[in-house]
Amino acid sequence: MKPAAFRYHAPKTVNETVALLAEVAPDDGRVLAGGQSLVPIMAFRLARPSHLVDINGVDGPTLTLVRGRTYTFAVSTSPGLHPFHIESPGTDTNDIATGTITYTVPTDDANYFYNCTIHGDSMRGEIITVPPPSPPTVRIVGLLVDTNLVVTSTGTNNWTVNPEFSTNLSGTNWFALTVKSNRFFNGTNETICGRPPGNAVFIRIRAQQN
Repeated sequence: MKPAAFRYHAPKTVNETVALLAEVAPDDGRVLAGGQSLVPIMAFRLARPSHLVDINGVDGPTLTLVRGRTYTFAVSTSPGLHPFHIESPGTDTNDIATGTITYTVPTDDANYFYNCTIHGDSMRGEIITVPPPSPPTVRIVGLLVDTNLVVTSTGTNNWTVNPEFSTNLSGTNWFALTVKSNRFFNGTNETICGRPPGNAVFIRIRAQQN
């Protein structure tokens, strides 16, 4: 026997697939992932879908994520059809059709993937992990001493400078200065902070990514 007439769809992207399934599902649209179970029963007309959506050619976009950083995924798929799964440690939840997944990328030099819990590798995308960027070279280029300290330093607006002081360079104890304001302008940071106690002190800055 031959299957009943149906319309065949072969989307190429995840977004296209989700939109297409939302459109044809009310009209008895079915997903073709492997075909081993659906095609035989269609041949005997035990199933007569009006639309057949072939997801075998769907490419999930490759995600490039920084190791150690935390990302939030807003998940909204067809309920009961395409639960979203991240195959990696570091997720606060997984295998959901709607909601959010908070994902902290492991610091190991390894790659991962995401897919549909039901359809597996037929709806899969790769997660490539990269090391965090190296911090910029930060130098003190100006120091004004008054009732406060005004420290001018090089840097970028993606990094915050934290001034510290010590009274003994041979020791390892450095203490944070109280920052009152910090602004980035024209390639330099201007940091106003409280003056440390004493007269003979050493000043340094530490850079921290925002």
